[in-house]
Amino acid sequence: MNFIHKEYRPETDVKNYHVHLYYDGGTKLHAANLRRELDRRFGKQIEFGRWRDLAPQGPHPVSHFQVTFPTELFDVLVPFLALNRGDLHILLHPNTGNGYEDHTTNVMWIGPSIPLAEDWMQRNQKRMQEAAEEMAADK
Repeated sequence: MNFIHKEYRPETDVKNYHVHLYYDGGTKLHAANLRRELDRRFGKQIEFGRWRDLAPQGPHPVSHFQVTFPTELFDVLVPFLALNRGDLHILLHPNTGNGYEDHTTNVMWIGPSIPLAEDWMQRNQKRMQEAAEEMAADK
């Protein structure tokens, strides 16, 4: 067997994580209740983004809000979301400083996936990179 030498990225490349909780008119109340419970359980350890009711917005084709959380909460927060997502679709990605890659190559889903606007991401790679670098500088 011939092995190919590959450079593997260390887990320390992950600065923190985002989850994007997607909702519609029928699931927004559940999303709001889940958001309130996340706040109750994790409080100041996590950071909530605003409600983004107007969709599409950027690469996100559906209304959503985002939650930023530290790597140390992954093994607690992700199972909580998996068990309590109901009908929500949840995009999970690390923040490595490469916004395009984090939303394409490094993406994970809790529940069924929703296609993101790949064409928007390709057109806006520079913008995504600048946003990722700005977030990394804030932490």
